[in-house]
Amino acid sequence: MEIRPILSAMRRNPIGGILIVLQIALTVAIVCNALFIVQQQTQLMRRPSGLEEASLFSFYNIWGGGSDDFKAKTQTDLNAIREMSDVEDATVTLGLPLLGGGYSFSVSLYPDQPKGVTNASLFPVDTHGIKTLGLNLVAGRNFNADEIRDLDQDHDNPESATVVIVSKALADRLFPDGQALGRAIYLGKTPSTIIGIVETMQASHATTATDIADHALLAPFQWQGSTALYAVRAKPGKRDALMQAIPTKLAQVNHSRVIGRMSSFEDVRKDAYRPLRAMAIILGCVSLMLIAITGLGIVGLTSYWVAQRRRQIGIRRALGARRVDILAYFHTENFLVVGMGAVAGIILAKGTNMLVVEHFEMAQLPYAYIFFSVLIVLLLGQLSVLWPAVRASHIPPVQAIR
Repeated sequence: MEIRPILSAMRRNPIGGILIVLQIALTVAIVCNALFIVQQQTQLMRRPSGLEEASLFSFYNIWGGGSDDFKAKTQTDLNAIREMSDVEDATVTLGLPLLGGGYSFSVSLYPDQPKGVTNASLFPVDTHGIKTLGLNLVAGRNFNADEIRDLDQDHDNPESATVVIVSKALADRLFPDGQALGRAIYLGKTPSTIIGIVETMQASHATTATDIADHALLAPFQWQGSTALYAVRAKPGKRDALMQAIPTKLAQVNHSRVIGRMSSFEDVRKDAYRPLRAMAIILGCVSLMLIAITGLGIVGLTSYWVAQRRRQIGIRRALGARRVDILAYFHTENFLVVGMGAVAGIILAKGTNMLVVEHFEMAQLPYAYIFFSVLIVLLLGQLSVLWPAVRASHIPPVQAIR
């Protein structure tokens, strides 16, 4: 197939070709960046929390009446829950990974450090916390009963914890030499000794920056207040039945309360990542619409070219051109147009990504996504031109004398 006649024909009517080139460039730039963002969002939604999600659920307990012995009431509740046959363990806290709540601290390696090494989420738990959450303790030990202190509205001072259990990601960030166990960190003015390390534990919010998403720690406190978060781990296969049974059980223990909605951790995960999921869906829909519009634009432009060149096509047929030659002509012409648009799209995609990386601290766009997007556009161009090209190949030679 001769390229020079095709380029000559395109130069005679350049406006349509230029518009399609620009549209394809924009499509490539948007699609490859959108696909990359969708892939990143999907990766974030699949991050492990470190918890035993299939058996874990939680609910808020709100005591009615005035200020009284919340500690005794809470302990009575926990004892009653733990005695249930379908319960693996239970604890009280102020927050959970992905659910929110808890505390956020700047973690330092020495007191009065002007700027902490990193930030981390803190969750107060008792000796039942690790077992209830299903965390995997990879080094050190759990809290002892004599290390658990009271934490309430009047004594809200979790940074004074003498011992803590940290996630491995946080331990490696603070002590890259791998010797975090037994070392001291500072959440405030007093040192906190790391006595245990769990394999994985996410921060309290799904939207936490990626570099600190797994920076979390447990502190030995039992929360006692008018509102508390109860976390319960059921035995395998018993979670749903237990979620139905616990409100009745607690009403028998003390009916002067309000129990919030029972939330399985599956529901917690869905709620936490709903914004990311919505963004991924929107970007996917926008990409599909843009690809469809680009395809329709190519169909329209090629149909216009066919209508304008009916006499020329008839002359070629009269001179012996086969239908396959006409098909090859329009497919080659389309490939050149789409190819120029793809090259411009690659440049635009990398430039856009550089701006996004600079202002939003996102990762650089891998070339695999650019290649995949260009491949989609090239295939789209060939499919879009097929119908107009087939119509052109059926133009009879008699058109040459009309």
